[in-house]
Amino acid sequence: MLKKTALALAVSTLFVGAAAQAATIYDNNNGDTLKLYGEVGVGGHFGPNYEYGEFYQSPIADNEQGYGNELERSYIDDSFATLGVKGNYQEVYYRLELDYERENWVGGSGDMVLSIDKMFVGYNITENHAIEVGITDTAFDDYDKHGDLTFDSTVETGEAGDQANTIKYEGKIWNIKLGTSYSYQAESSSGAPLGDVVNGYIGYFGNIVSAVVGVEQRAGSNGESKYGEQQLVGFGMRVNVTDAITLGVNGYIEDEDKAQESTTVINNSSNINDDVKIYNDYQTLRNKGALVSASYKFTPKWELTGSYNYEEYEKWAIKNIEYDTTPYSWGDERTWSTVGVNFRPSSSVIFAIEGNFGEAAQDAYAYARVYF
Repeated sequence: MLKKTALALAVSTLFVGAAAQAATIYDNNNGDTLKLYGEVGVGGHFGPNYEYGEFYQSPIADNEQGYGNELERSYIDDSFATLGVKGNYQEVYYRLELDYERENWVGGSGDMVLSIDKMFVGYNITENHAIEVGITDTAFDDYDKHGDLTFDSTVETGEAGDQANTIKYEGKIWNIKLGTSYSYQAESSSGAPLGDVVNGYIGYFGNIVSAVVGVEQRAGSNGESKYGEQQLVGFGMRVNVTDAITLGVNGYIEDEDKAQESTTVINNSSNINDDVKIYNDYQTLRNKGALVSASYKFTPKWELTGSYNYEEYEKWAIKNIEYDTTPYSWGDERTWSTVGVNFRPSSSVIFAIEGNFGEAAQDAYAYARVYF
């Protein structure tokens, strides 16, 4: 953490003068550029329901090791900031992006963490085809929520996201976009091994209709973590009914191997989180979810959004059978709705608030974000 923080502060100091004057740091007649960009966002989740297992819970220390019951807060901070530089020299392009975010998800630390989110070098093979290598998002990560028109993510597809040791290709032919990526020894958001990950997408992007299909497959951790093999298929579509009304559909089906047992081979008495375990008894579980969403721009600055969401995890049904009753208040599946309002005083600023109804993991979400 200390090394990442020091690096980020050094880069921030380096570019603070240029950022105050202009986004473009360097530009010449050959088309070579160097630009500064970023965003600052403040907001979070109101009335979180921890029963759904989506959010980090703060522990209440009650012994020497610092372990105790979990503290359920009524508000979870979701503040986020990005500072990055990007540029190109003829056919070569590059990016360095630093993120400062709250690890508020299950498996996260609960702290504000500063890390390198992207660090890659790319090459434009032609005007419409490129390849890049380094720390970057996997191919399907750009479009896995294509049909979700709400501000805060609703139904989660669970794809790999940003990964180190990644090589990615993206191209465009007419209105068809396609991409594929390979990540060596990928990790989850909490740092757990996933094994090698391959994913990709193909989509049509027209003026009225756009649709994307994506797939992902991971090799699994070979007993190093609870994550085994996985196959994922996702779909997203948007329809611009009018200039003001847009409709969206999003969905996924995932077959994921999860370890049901683990054996501790090295016990750390000072911190149970440092125990070394071997995971086994992997069972294939099917997860699936879908949503329909809509947005309506009633002025250039004001927009209404809404969605209806459905999610089903096989582990919920299995637990219900094992206990001969449901340990979950929502049973085998859950549904909920989201209604939101977005206000954009300028093209680079957005204020958003969303309310959730039904079997949702939170009551509301509010956020203010500025891009530069």
